[in-house]
Amino acid sequence: MRHKINFSLLLSLVTWLAIFSVQTSAQELGDVDNLEQPDWLHSVTLKLENTDSDSADDTVESSTKVMGEREILGERFGLWYRWQNRERRSWNLQPKFSGWTSVGYHDQNNGLFNNHAHGINLHQLWMTIESSSVKEGDDQSVIGYRMDVVYGTDGPDTQAFGNPPGNWDYQNNWENGKNGWAMPQLYLHGDLGKIRYKLGHFFTPVGYETVTAPNNFFYSHAQTMFNSEPFTHTGVLTEFQTSQDATVYLGWSLGWDSGFAQSENGNNGIAGVAKNLTEDIALTYMSTFGNLGWRGEGYSHSIVLDMALTENLSYVLQSDYVNTSSLVDTGDDIGLNNYLIYRIDDCLSLGARLEWWRDNSVSKNSFTVGANWRPGKGLFLLRPEVRTDWIPADDYSETAFGVDAIVEF
Repeated sequence: MRHKINFSLLLSLVTWLAIFSVQTSAQELGDVDNLEQPDWLHSVTLKLENTDSDSADDTVESSTKVMGEREILGERFGLWYRWQNRERRSWNLQPKFSGWTSVGYHDQNNGLFNNHAHGINLHQLWMTIESSSVKEGDDQSVIGYRMDVVYGTDGPDTQAFGNPPGNWDYQNNWENGKNGWAMPQLYLHGDLGKIRYKLGHFFTPVGYETVTAPNNFFYSHAQTMFNSEPFTHTGVLTEFQTSQDATVYLGWSLGWDSGFAQSENGNNGIAGVAKNLTEDIALTYMSTFGNLGWRGEGYSHSIVLDMALTENLSYVLQSDYVNTSSLVDTGDDIGLNNYLIYRIDDCLSLGARLEWWRDNSVSKNSFTVGANWRPGKGLFLLRPEVRTDWIPADDYSETAFGVDAIVEF
């Protein structure tokens, strides 16, 4: 009950901040005429004598220099003056709401989010509250925010399970039978010069597939994504562009899947780079290193090569590697995923995924074929698929059918 109250208070705070931002009129420091300057600032004058005059009695009128139009302390005005006339627009508080509903069915459990076979499942009731977009051409630095909340059968797997139990949303009475709540993102974001940053609890930049249903082609998930990549971090993540048009990522977190808490002294770095090699080929490398929390000390990386083979055919190759001292998951993880997606028209696309994943010297394979149908290019998406998993060492094989429908709002 206490956490439900805290969640209600958080939503109330965001709502009141939004109301306050609408009522507050912003001042633009670049337009000096619109600012009311204090009397002492106008009283500062600078008298210049005419040194070129032959007569000692000939003087020029005093030239008044308003110091408020020049630098005193800070970029525009003095610190005291800036504090008295501080810009309200430096915080973007106007909220924007969005989300989706994902409802699915599958006839076999695979332990990769799809855990409740032979029934209709509410996988994700997703709600996002974030600051509105800044207008293009606005050079002013703006601090924004974002919060994501999800309820459904995917909720328990999306919680910050890298936390000690009872912290944030993990094993903290956020479950309700097979469904549960999770808050995978709550962060501030903004720009510091040419550097963009996130500060708080956010999704990992590692890998190709994500937790969010609309951002994946397939209804089911790859073994690599579920077992060899973090879902979230708590810390800071920065990115900036280089002169070679590459995007560099640098960050720090409290370990894998942490939510404003630390497990096993989690303390890891995040580093990566993304670059378009040609107009049709993009390469992304992301790594985590150090104390990964519940995964122990170690290193991981994910390399994603995204290629447009033709105007309608694209291919993605992903390779992941994890080496840690974890007693929970001993041995190295190695994953190799292949995605081939063909766009028939604006409404229909077909895809295939072939995966090889090895954990502790045991190879597991899967092959998935599916489709994406978005009628009228609208906010409805249907994702049917057929998936086969097999483990040669265990003489195991299983084929499953699954489908979900996503409605965005």
